Amino acid sequence: MSDEPEVAAAPTRNAQLADAMSRELAHLARFDPDALERVQPELQALANAIMALNAPGETPDLPLSGNEVGAELPPPADMIDAPSLHHAVHLASYRRVETARRGWTELQALHPDILGSLNARLSEAEIVGQGQFLRLKAGPFDTAGEARAICQRLQASGAYCAVVDFSGRRMADMASTTGQ
Repeated sequence: MSDEPEVAAAPTRNAQLADAMSRELAHLARFDPDALERVQPELQALANAIMALNAPGETPDLPLSGNEVGAELPPPADMIDAPSLHHAVHLASYRRVETARRGWTELQALHPDILGSLNARLSEAEIVGQGQFLRLKAGPFDTAGEARAICQRLQASGAYCAVVDFSGRRMADMASTTGQ
């Protein structure tokens, strides 16, 4: 028996489907983690399909649990490296956290109207022949189309940009002494 209170899903088709899927995925993650690896492409397609069920501009009314509206909460520890259902824009890659922080500050100063309200994340990436990098991502966006629109605006000004998922660690959560 868990000490955590049972939280009911919102009474919408999307919420009920997401709740059932999350319970099944949690079960698989605990008892058959290899199964998740085998079905990752299908999971990504399913996540995209679920997100597409919302009508444009539809935002479900969710009960608040004491957190500020819009506050970004860190994911549970066992989900930190999981792919995100949200989208992001990949802006640059760096070797060190300190350099990524400076880069984020510079990019926000160059594009305050585009990046000013977004959250930054860093994800580790191995580039063959070059080594480990930290990818700077900004988001979250509900759809790939929203992220693409931001990329187009950034690319029009000569900046690098690619649409990716919003996985990774919040920059504030990464130790500044990381030597990557």
